[in-house]
Amino acid sequence: MKKFALFLTVWAAAVGCMPNVQVVTLRGSNVSPSQEGLAMDNDTLTLRYNFASERGLMQLSIVNKLNKPLYIDWKRSSFIIGQDKVDYWSDVSDVNLTGTSSRYSRYASPISLGGTITKQEPIAFIPPQTKLEKKQFIVVPQGSVRLTGPSTTEQEKAKWTDRKKPVDIVNYAYSADQSPLTFRNYLTLSTDKDFKTEFIIDTKFWASDVKVLPRDQILSQKSTSSYDGRNYYVPESFKQPDAFYVQLPTQ
Repeated sequence: MKKFALFLTVWAAAVGCMPNVQVVTLRGSNVSPSQEGLAMDNDTLTLRYNFASERGLMQLSIVNKLNKPLYIDWKRSSFIIGQDKVDYWSDVSDVNLTGTSSRYSRYASPISLGGTITKQEPIAFIPPQTKLEKKQFIVVPQGSVRLTGPSTTEQEKAKWTDRKKPVDIVNYAYSADQSPLTFRNYLTLSTDKDFKTEFIIDTKFWASDVKVLPRDQILSQKSTSSYDGRNYYVPESFKQPDAFYVQLPTQ
């Protein structure tokens, strides 16, 4: 009995220290939910967004469905939070250096440097029937989503333990004009390299649903193949492509 009581005390302490997370589900003005995230599909292209990560690293993919090239002008494409825009392209070069030193006196150690200089092209070229992928922006780089309005609470079975008591899941639901988190992705494309046929895809995203729940409810799964007959819980990656998670500080 004493051992069982000690187990309950340790287990309660572990659960109490487990951080909560926000799971933020997104929707967009001209994209629809799909198994791969949020997507737009027409005769010209398939545009997909996948956010499944911590803090929402936006993974963009564009499939050219035409039998001729498709072009993207990164100079006139932006990621927009509120009224602030962050450009995809800037006129700078990335420098990666490596160095070696050779000591030839007590006081001097000359360094020989070598490396590479890379610069992103301002216009991307997508050949026919091929795909371009890009990962560049994080939706919530710091802090968390400030939750407003009423919430509801539901319960579900804990996924990281065999305990019978369910865990609480707090839900917040938002419309596009009431969401506490909105951002846009603005792309300028063309079917010719001179952009005489240019067209714009301007997608407004918003947090349509935010859940607050224990971290291991989304990042762990039970393994039943343990050699000693015990249940072990191993971490797994977050897999909801139209959402991301933010870990909250422990209280």
